[in-house]
Amino acid sequence: EKCTALSRAYENSRIHQPKMCSTLLKAAALASAAALACATTTDVFAISDIPGANLGTLRQQSIGRKLANYERDPATYQEHWPAAQEFLLLVCTDPELSYAKNRYVAGDVDEDFAGAASRSAAVLSMNAIHHIMRGVCTDRFRSANARRACDLGVKIMGSVPGEVLYHIRLERLLTVCTTYLIHGGKDDGGEDSLEWKQITKALSLFALCAYAAFNTIVRGSRTDASSREELEMHLEASDDNVRKPIQNLFITACPGVRREGDQKACFLTIATYGARKQRETMVPCFTATVFKASRSDLCTGAYNRFNKIPAQSWYLLVFILHFGLWLPFVAPLLLPVRYLWGKRRAGRGLSAHLFGPTVCGNASATWYGCNFMYVRLTSDDYDALEGHLKGPHYCLDLYDPNVLALIDRAAQNGEAAGHVEFLETLFSKPANYHVKKTWT
Repeated sequence: EKCTALSRAYENSRIHQPKMCSTLLKAAALASAAALACATTTDVFAISDIPGANLGTLRQQSIGRKLANYERDPATYQEHWPAAQEFLLLVCTDPELSYAKNRYVAGDVDEDFAGAASRSAAVLSMNAIHHIMRGVCTDRFRSANARRACDLGVKIMGSVPGEVLYHIRLERLLTVCTTYLIHGGKDDGGEDSLEWKQITKALSLFALCAYAAFNTIVRGSRTDASSREELEMHLEASDDNVRKPIQNLFITACPGVRREGDQKACFLTIATYGARKQRETMVPCFTATVFKASRSDLCTGAYNRFNKIPAQSWYLLVFILHFGLWLPFVAPLLLPVRYLWGKRRAGRGLSAHLFGPTVCGNASATWYGCNFMYVRLTSDDYDALEGHLKGPHYCLDLYDPNVLALIDRAAQNGEAAGHVEFLETLFSKPANYHVKKTWT
């Protein structure tokens, strides 16, 4: 009865959609201790032993250390590879959990502690896997997929015998997943399995998030290499190829002092907010827009910014799609909902992504784990593409051949930065990407 009451309370809290991601999860986080206490246990590990959101500064072992542990006793880890495969398929490729996972990582809250925020795409970091386990075990009362992921994670974590510290059980889950991705995932013929390909493709789509970069090192390894050295090289390349060019583009186009500046510039932007299973592979989910904005427009924190500034409205949509949330399509409903999101400071960190240290001390190649490509447009190209924007969220239909032709022309005429490889995907064939219809 206690579990049922908690589940009903959590479901009721989900009705109030116009809340920031972290606020949306707050009810679940506050109820999680009691909810987890109602859940099943293993012989040595009770789900109620999962602590609060804040683990502090714990760090997982390097890939080299993980592989050394594996080499000493391969059977201990191989036994749990089927469970790891199913767990990773759920949190990386499932239409429900792959987006709920972003909410768990970014929005898991505790007293005086917030979740990972812009590192929402991480899966294989120590803190990310902890937030994911807290999320799926709390959501087990409303979702069969969350229940299954919870059971799989608990099974692997409970395979460490005796009474050990919680982070050692997390390390077991991370090591089983890591060794599966490096040494496992083979079919009977010794080739990479379909499931392994789907998992690694999904991980690769968000690999530039600082903590999610570890996902790419694991994905690409299959060798005994130092994770720290490769991770640093990967992040350095990300910094040179993605973050700096984006920020140089906006600093030049929209000059000003910190968050203030009135000179407007025109941009085309394409974002990936998730991954979708299409036939037998994972493809990026794209959304795109064009906007004309100044530094003040892009950095403002005004409550009504999502109603008054089209660029901000589109970034709110990216935020909503990435976390698997919802926005109305009818203007009388959309206006107050956008205002409430603005009041709850949704979309923080955008100025750090676009302008970096000229606005604040932080800088990020991604924004909430989403990757972006930008093109500074000529006025003619902007006018041509603006005529194809679809309301109410200011989106371009990337399946429209006319829009693709205009994007091709704009990319040739303008200066591009960020994930310019999106253009190659866009101009290949529609089956290689997915566009959600966000217009009426």
